[in-house]
Amino acid sequence: MAEPGTQTAAWAERMELLKDSAQQRVLGAPMPAPAMEQLLADGKAASLGRFEGSPIRYLDRWWRLSEAGWVALDEAGSAQLDLHAERYRAATGAVEAGTAEPAATAPTPRDTTTPPALPRQGPA
Repeated sequence: MAEPGTQTAAWAERMELLKDSAQQRVLGAPMPAPAMEQLLADGKAASLGRFEGSPIRYLDRWWRLSEAGWVALDEAGSAQLDLHAERYRAATGAVEAGTAEPAATAPTPRDTTTPPALPRQGPA
């Protein structure tokens, strides 16, 4: 007869394998939009931004919207998007807090009271 601790460890390993297997099935198939919306509403998934088609983080992966539904990115794609998401959140946080500096190439406001001078047309 096996030790009780050994049976518990074997059971835990089997449960972990089942969890991994189920997660792989979920990650491998497109998720319908209503299902992702429910996960967002329940707080089980998080959207990167507040714009249409914003990537969504769920099950330690980023998901993107496609014609078939929400599709999970692979591990490498999710890792890359994690880096961009960190920068995006820092930038949007600075803008929302009012600490962002204007872009160096931003156009300067124009005086709209006087129209710009037109080039003179002289004899050709």
